[in-house]
Amino acid sequence: MICKECQQNVEEINGRSVIIGERLDGFEWIFLCIHCVRDWRQRGLEREGNSPEDIKIKLDKEYPVINI
Repeated sequence: MICKECQQNVEEINGRSVIIGERLDGFEWIFLCIHCVRDWRQRGLEREGNSPEDIKIKLDKEYPVINI
């Protein structure tokens, strides 16, 4: 699948489908590779004031990188 953010072609298991909005006929979905999902989450955790060490722990727990 093609990542909407970085345009990389990755296996579906190495990414997530994300709801970004709602339409009359349902939800609007995009696919993001795990690296872009982690980047989004990292920015959010930084805005919340988490330390770099806490951010790494949370990212590795919530969105582990799977290399298949």
